Amino acid sequence: MKLRWRALLGGVLLLTGILLTACSAEAPDTLTKPPIQEPDDQGQTITINPPVTPKVGDPNAKYVVQTRIADFHLIDNNKGLVWGVTHNELRLYDTHDGGKTWNNISPSENVQFQDKLEYGKDISFTDSRHGWVVRQNLDKTATVILRTADGGQSWDVSALPSGDHVSSIQYVNPTTGWIMAYVKLNEQDQQKLLYHTTDGGATWNKVAQSSGITSNKSGSGLPDRGSLAGMSFSSNKQGFVAINLDNSVKLYKTLNQGKTWTPVANRIQGCPHAKAEAQQSLKGSSTSYWIPVLCYGDNVIKYNGLFTNNTGIQWNGVPLGLSSNINAIIPGRTFLNEKEGWIITETGMSRTMDGGKTWTSLTGNKVLPLKLKDYPRSVKLRFASSSVGWLLLERLDDKKSLLLKTTDGGANWRIL
Repeated sequence: MKLRWRALLGGVLLLTGILLTACSAEAPDTLTKPPIQEPDDQGQTITINPPVTPKVGDPNAKYVVQTRIADFHLIDNNKGLVWGVTHNELRLYDTHDGGKTWNNISPSENVQFQDKLEYGKDISFTDSRHGWVVRQNLDKTATVILRTADGGQSWDVSALPSGDHVSSIQYVNPTTGWIMAYVKLNEQDQQKLLYHTTDGGATWNKVAQSSGITSNKSGSGLPDRGSLAGMSFSSNKQGFVAINLDNSVKLYKTLNQGKTWTPVANRIQGCPHAKAEAQQSLKGSSTSYWIPVLCYGDNVIKYNGLFTNNTGIQWNGVPLGLSSNINAIIPGRTFLNEKEGWIITETGMSRTMDGGKTWTSLTGNKVLPLKLKDYPRSVKLRFASSSVGWLLLERLDDKKSLLLKTTDGGANWRIL
């Protein structure tokens, strides 16, 4: 049944002045596709599938969704999840038909949440059935882990051994996963603690930690200094972490499921002040990732990337040929593989097919440029294939957001 989702979906700012400075001195090419006509924006209308068992007093299972979308996870061309927190309750929905209809798979409202949940930090799914949600420590006594094995029809609860704050979560299959947690030592430094599960998250064992005395060395090899930007593992015991430390990006690898760590060399040319964002997996591979890197200079931000195809054993630093004013809002950018990527500009979107050496401006319908005026910050941009992608936009003034979808590689967008 059709329900009006009045875009109680929130807001911030975007990118004021991205300069597409591709490695060649020529202006970017422009790729034009036939425009797709869209109606005026009257808010998002989505179809919520009725539950298997309707609630008492609700025979028609009519639900008005009143949650701003804070994040999403795109599984493939047809499957994905969106979520937000309203009145301290997690509202989680999934789709199996590309966003035409949605299922409410929210856990019990008895488990309260305070903060916005981020994928890879608070939520992890290996497929459409197996997922985990971290309820970050609210009372300093325990961090709750919710888990489902039936696509959200039911949820079980477990907890970390202590009330450490979680900074990253990842599962490589329905039974095996890792959580990186931390204890704040000061404004810049964190004691890192790594937990491992082999029973789907029912129990967790601490496998490594840093010393807790702000030293560069510990028995595990993890430093106290710096803050974690991201963590990933493959199924064959390999993993990596990225740490922002002293205006640079430090990378560490493990070959024994996280028990010990060693530093990995990485080179980002001409970047005196670098900051890593959370890593993104590259589609079609469980060992390939890229890390977006911000390179701060005099009144300019350059956009770089670190790429690995062996779960962090080796890294390749790549300048993306893009920069913006130091006061600009950081744009959404993503790669499907080492060659094919997209970035939001102030007027639309550009695409690369050569790993960031050159960029092509995509022009089609007017939906995306118009929405960027009202929702100027790109919260998240992801592609499931060369054709299908989702984009979440925000604006700051009234905390609204808007979820868009493309099926032609980013040329045309429509409201989901």
